Amino acid sequence: MRGFEVSTPVVDRGVDLIVFREVGQQGIRALPLQLKCASGESFGLDRKYEGRGIPLAYIWNVTANPVAFLMTYEEALAVLGAKAVASKSWIDGGKYAVTRVGADLRQRLLPFESRWEWLAERLMAQPESGAS
Repeated sequence: MRGFEVSTPVVDRGVDLIVFREVGQQGIRALPLQLKCASGESFGLDRKYEGRGIPLAYIWNVTANPVAFLMTYEEALAVLGAKAVASKSWIDGGKYAVTRVGADLRQRLLPFESRWEWLAERLMAQPESGAS
């Protein structure tokens, strides 16, 4: 994954993957991710991720030519747009998903495509294990 080491948690408590890098001789920096993978193109959000500070990684076309969109919960909420946030699904259930991505949504997602440097910066901002 673009120069990152990865680990999978044994128990799913809202973290699907942990990206990490070794730092110095004995330390690591680690960052949990929430993955949303699809064989095609889809986009959705669940309110349960609000306030957790876990980056969201949407991976499209996972079996062919994967495309990654990396963002915060707040950014994903903005990408959803006002119409989605005003929907019955979001208001009553706290979830909204799109399985057919239109041109407008695709345009709103563009700034988040292949945002690997952003992810690296978030990872490097994490505390270093083994540091005194």
